[in-house]
Amino acid sequence: MKKALVILALPLFCLSVFGAPICSINQEMNKDTASQLSQFRKQTTDTCLACEGDTCKLKAWPKEQKGDEAVCRLLFCTPSYVSKFFEKPDDVKAGKTRIKFTYSINSKGKIKGINVISAKGAMNKRESYKYLQSFTSKTQFDPLLVNGTISKIEDIQGEHIAFTGKYADMEKTMPAGRGIYRE
Repeated sequence: MKKALVILALPLFCLSVFGAPICSINQEMNKDTASQLSQFRKQTTDTCLACEGDTCKLKAWPKEQKGDEAVCRLLFCTPSYVSKFFEKPDDVKAGKTRIKFTYSINSKGKIKGINVISAKGAMNKRESYKYLQSFTSKTQFDPLLVNGTISKIEDIQGEHIAFTGKYADMEKTMPAGRGIYRE
């Protein structure tokens, strides 16, 4: 009985201590970092990614190593280009929505396979999916080169706060100078 409890408790403990990095899709990479990206990626690939063939996943980090996690997020799941223009889904209420989702970055550096886990706020899961599809359609990542092979990154966890509505409506609720992209 005690062994069964230990076996059941161990995965829950690991999930609470180790967390997969949550990546942001709305902030472009700093130009200085982008120019040195390939050098930094080569140095940190084994530290940040678990790769098998041409498919990689971001490693989970314990809470006390948030700095290492931040470096991995910066190098491997920060876009090199984010479009400032996109279409919101039709008939969406004005407001704010917190969207949690997973996605992959293909070998060409494009976001694919978006799966909305939860949407809390003005949009439901379907509207949030359409919003993310439009928002990320022109988003570009630098392709990942691992041991001479162009690779993809799968099962990335993302979180995004979407503001919908008229331009004047958003201005009332957003803090000044936050750099949030608008439609």
